[in-house]
Order: sequence, then structure tokens, then C-alpha cells
Amino acid sequence: MSPREVAHSLSVIDLLRVLNEKLGLECSKVQGIASAVSVASMETEIESLESRAHDVLRFIPSLRNLLQPVNRLPPEILSRIARDVPDQSAKDARSVIPLTHVCRYWRNSIASASEIWTSISSWNKHFTLLSLERAREAPLRISIDLAQVKTRPWFSELIAPRIQNTAALEFSGLTTPETITKTLPNFPRSMPNLRSLDLSLWGAAPFWDSSVDPFKSFPSNLNSLFLYHIPLYPSVLNVRTLTELTFHNFDFDHPLDTLLTMLEENHSLRRVDIMIIIGNPNFLISHRRTPIRNQLQHLSLTCYNAETTRVLISNIPLQRGASLEINNRDSSAGMTKILSSISATHLANLPSPTHMHSCERDVKLTGSNGSFSFSGLSTPEMSFTGLPLLSFDEIRELRFGYPRQPGSTTNRRVFNPSPFPALETLVIEHDTNVSNTLSTLLSSPQSSPSLKTLAFLDCNLPRDFMKGLEQFASDRQNTMSAWLHRIVIVHSDGFPGAESIRALGRHVAVVDVRFGTELPMDLT
Repeated sequence: MSPREVAHSLSVIDLLRVLNEKLGLECSKVQGIASAVSVASMETEIESLESRAHDVLRFIPSLRNLLQPVNRLPPEILSRIARDVPDQSAKDARSVIPLTHVCRYWRNSIASASEIWTSISSWNKHFTLLSLERAREAPLRISIDLAQVKTRPWFSELIAPRIQNTAALEFSGLTTPETITKTLPNFPRSMPNLRSLDLSLWGAAPFWDSSVDPFKSFPSNLNSLFLYHIPLYPSVLNVRTLTELTFHNFDFDHPLDTLLTMLEENHSLRRVDIMIIIGNPNFLISHRRTPIRNQLQHLSLTCYNAETTRVLISNIPLQRGASLEINNRDSSAGMTKILSSISATHLANLPSPTHMHSCERDVKLTGSNGSFSFSGLSTPEMSFTGLPLLSFDEIRELRFGYPRQPGSTTNRRVFNPSPFPALETLVIEHDTNVSNTLSTLLSSPQSSPSLKTLAFLDCNLPRDFMKGLEQFASDRQNTMSAWLHRIVIVHSDGFPGAESIRALGRHVAVVDVRFGTELPMDLT
């Protein structure tokens, strides 16, 4: 029986009794024959007994280890833990190795879980061999960095026998299409089970010629596609099975209708991230008569020309519950042009907005059934004046941030609460002028009568801040005392002392002071 089987079949006391009896019997046997055998035979018996005693003594630490609570975890739990150790950017399972050094049981459990070892990179030849061996027949996720592979020709040879079992491929450092086929002969036909493909052209490599398609066709079950500076070849445009598409290209040489048609014909498409620059103004014109049909859950657009964004937005109506993110790299006037293309269909996703985030370069509105994020605003004032189509009457939670400039200790911006009559929760982030903001909020006749929670994250709280806040809370003539039920202060300079917190607590139901870096999930 193995040590683990013995440990499960016997209690600790029974097992120790068996071990004791075994040693006792062996010793009695030697004593009984000591007078009847030669010295040489006696020495042989003693050596045999010593060897068996060492075996038993080696068995005891293993038994003690097996009886520890952590070693009673099922192998499935251990493998689940190990799968969560590598972060999302990890190219292989090297960070799992320390877990295999805990004990024999952990090593066997983790080494036998093939799904842990499916990420393959060219980091180390021995580790690549080990991962391929432990992955067995599980689908592989292969990351190829050409800067490494050029000096490690063994990598292509090692993965060649398993290449048809590749489910995900990430190829970085590309210079020419030939570098792919040189590393992976007959790509992509050599990967019939490929579901995720990431092709990135980096550095000073020239843009690829879009007139010659190096791929011909992609596997029929390709779901996720990431293209960085790779043209939209016919092989790409013919894919019909995508659920995720990321396309970044700073020399886009197709009419926008070509891209729109591709999005529409991938009926399962759920997430799209587009960042493009179009040099030919004629390509900005859409000849479509109707917007595309789609089932998108998230659309992210980063465009250096507002007209490009406007045309895309005008032709991609989102379903209820979807989210839209616009990163405008054009002028402030360009943002106004973009906003003018937001239709009633888009606004249907925001029947009751609950959250708004505004800072130096972005505005984000999140509703119960969808969200919008606009990035690239030139001033915080555009957070309000630049969104004429969006009503703030029902916004209940507002996060207002003032990102600090390097070396800056002052901030002259002051939050104006008047556009938000239904505001219940106000979160102020990174404010260096929080006293003025607070004074404006609490003394303004337009301030929300429903405000219940004030939260401050990474703010510069002056010495008199808590005293002033207490004065507001204690003033029974001030309607603020009827609103405010909770104050949250997180990771801020000038952190209030215990006496200040107790004094404020006499007037406000909840004062939540946290030393961490994150606000609580529930601010109500």
C-alpha cells in the first residue's frame, strides 16, 4: 500500500501501533537467533533491520505531512489554485513551479493537471519540454516572440509535433509575412483548431502590403482576432465566426463600409475594439443606407479623426445593455461632432443613469442597462457643456476626479452640484482643493436635497477640514444635516485623527475611515 492509502485506512494510533509492533518483532527476531548464528550472519540481519528501520522512519514524515489539513485538499482544488497563479499577461506556467515544491502530494496533483501547462513560450528549452509533456493532449496556447525565436531555433522543432493542437497563438515582433511561415510552416492551415489569434507588428518594421494575402484563409472556428498594424486581408474579411475583434491600424486603406460589413457579417460578434487612422478622405464616406445589424455588448473606438468616429457611431446602433467607449484624439470641436452623432437608439441604453465619472480627459456615464465613456476631452468643463444630449436629472451617483499634475499642489477647479438634482452619492477623487469644493456643495441652494453619502479618495484634506465638516453637520439650520448619513475617507493626506472622527460621529450616522486604497463596493 502507498503511504496515502495507509493513512486513509488506519487511524494515527493504529498506524503507530503497527509500526511499533513491526519494529518490536524485528528486534525480537534478531535477539532470538543471535545465539544460533555466526557473527557474519548476525551483521547481515542487523543491516537488514537497519535498512527497514530507515524505511519506516522515512515513512513517518510523509505520514505527518499527509495528515496536515492543507494536504487533505482534493487535487481538483489544488489545480484550480494553480491555474489562478499566473497573471493574464503570463506567457507560460513558470510562476506555478514554486507550488510544486511544497510537498510530493502538491507536486503530483499540480503536475498531473494538464490544463495548467498548456501555455507555451520560448523562455527556456527544458521548461518548454516539461510543459509539453505535462500538457499531454490538452489544447495549447503558444506565445512566439520572434526576437527570442531567432536565437532559439529549437523552439519551432519542439512545438512542431503538437502544432495542430494549438487553440491560441500570439505572434509578436513580426517584420514580414514570411517570418510567420518560416517559424510555423503552412500557417494557418497547420492549426485547424485555432480559436484565438494575435498578430502584432512592432518597432520600425514597414507596414505590410495589403495587396498580397499571406494567409489565404483562417480556420472556420476562429473566435478571437487581434491585429496590430496588420492589414485587413481578404482572409480576414472572410472570417464569419468571430466573437471578439481588436483592430489597430494607423494606415487603414479600405473604405469604412468594408469594416462595417465585416462587423455585420460576424453575427456572433460581442466585443469590438477599433483604433484606426484613415489617410484617404474618400474612405471616410459611408454609402450604407441603414445601420448594421449587430449583437455587440461592448464597442470601443479610438480615432484620430472625429469624422471617422462619427461615421462608425452613426452606423453601429447598440442593443440595450451594451457599452460604448469613445476615445477622441481629435480637437474639442471634434468631440462635439462625435456627440452630435449619438442617436436616440444609443441613448436608449441609459434610461436611468446612476454613475458619472469626470476627470481631465474622460467622461463616463453608466446606466442600469448600459454605459457610455467619452475620452479625450480638453477640459473638465466639457464634462457637462459638451454633453447636451444627456440628461443629468436622474443621476444618483457621481464620481468627480481631478488628476494631479506632476509637481502641482493646487487645484482651482470646484465641483458645481447644480446639474444633479437627484444626486445621492458624491465621490471626490484626487482633489487638492477639497474644502472649496465641499463649501460650494453644502452652501449651494441648488445642491441635491437627497445627498446621503460623501466619499473622499486620495484627497488633500487641510487641517481645518474635519472641523468645518463638523460645523456643517452640527448646524441644525443647515439642510445638510438632514441629507448626510455617511462620510467615507480613503487614502487621503491629512488623515483625520480619532478625536475628529468621534466629534463628527456625533452628528453623522456613519463615518467610515479606511486606510486602504479602494473605496467600499457599496457606498449607499
